[in-house]
Amino acid sequence: MNIIEDIYKELFKLGLSETNHIDLQKIRDKDGIYLFRVNYKNKYFIIKYFFKEEYKREIKNYSIFKELNISTIKVFTHTDRSILLEDLERSENYRLGVRSDLSDIEVAKLLAEWYVDLHNKGEKYIDENCDNFYREIDIITKENVELVKDRSNTRGYKVWNIILDNYDLIFNKIEELEKTLTYNDFYWTNLAVSNHRKKAIMFDYNLLGIGYRYSDIRNVCSSLSEEAGKVFIKEYGNINETEKVMDDGLSILITLILAYKRSKFPEWAKESLKAVFNGELEKTFKKITKY
Repeated sequence: MNIIEDIYKELFKLGLSETNHIDLQKIRDKDGIYLFRVNYKNKYFIIKYFFKEEYKREIKNYSIFKELNISTIKVFTHTDRSILLEDLERSENYRLGVRSDLSDIEVAKLLAEWYVDLHNKGEKYIDENCDNFYREIDIITKENVELVKDRSNTRGYKVWNIILDNYDLIFNKIEELEKTLTYNDFYWTNLAVSNHRKKAIMFDYNLLGIGYRYSDIRNVCSSLSEEAGKVFIKEYGNINETEKVMDDGLSILITLILAYKRSKFPEWAKESLKAVFNGELEKTFKKITKY
């Protein structure tokens, strides 16, 4: 496999055909997704190339955002395996997010506006379309619960019986929640803020999928500062309490499954594991089954 050769072939398909005028700079290579900065005749682009079939879904997700008129970064063109995007480091309209944006209350307000727009339009879209979207919740299988039990050495803890004995009930409750498009991948590295500070948008839509609104709200607020999180929630508006109750348990379980599917347990999952040991996860799932 020669990725550079593949990238040049994709660029040719994307209209950048004079290879002697192409200068490539590798930005990232992760899980079969390749990101390169392209200088073509002193014009700058980002090419995102998807080696794995399942990640090609992001190409369609950008098209959905355009169809729904949800603010996003500029897409120039695409093939069936790559997409050509504006280079935010040289954008006239946006700047890349920075860590300090997580504590900026003005950015928090703008983010809330973007998420409200996504959720409102996404709800109608999935109502009218039968697209096979990614669903974060699908990772919760009985086999994966068993995996967490075994690898965490907590097989004797009651929480697992509560989850497995009520598995169908829990998923029936999930199906009753109002569905919409959810972003699922908030962090400042996926954030762009307009130069006039009137918009904040998220980009990179590989994890875009079907879910419930509160999962995104929790996902955002877990990274924002306490003050910015409060501003985000106030600006976003009403929170569905049923969604919150469900998410309090489901989000921890999803985190643990993702963590134990890795060869080494990650730092970001330690708080979720603590919820098993201190009984918090058991308490949460008891509440879910009785809610």
